[in-house]
Amino acid sequence: MIRQVDKSRFNIPMSGYPELHRELMWYATEDDAVLGVVVLDLVDKDYSWVMLTENDQGPGYTAIDGRISLPTEEDATAALHDAMRSVSGES
Repeated sequence: MIRQVDKSRFNIPMSGYPELHRELMWYATEDDAVLGVVVLDLVDKDYSWVMLTENDQGPGYTAIDGRISLPTEEDATAALHDAMRSVSGES
């Protein structure tokens, strides 16, 4: 099951330029092994997502996949959830 989570539960710094994008929603699998964030591009006015998995080199998470230039937040969220289910083995 993928659920909405509060980013503050995890130590995940987002790099980049905050004036260019806004993190809209964070999601996690039931075991918190896979995380994802939907992002609004404030310049192009489209949506992206980034997926992270637990780092096998120690505590923390590593970005493993993402997609840019989706037309709606709903499209980005659906694509992110599909990718998270695929990686986590959830149906």
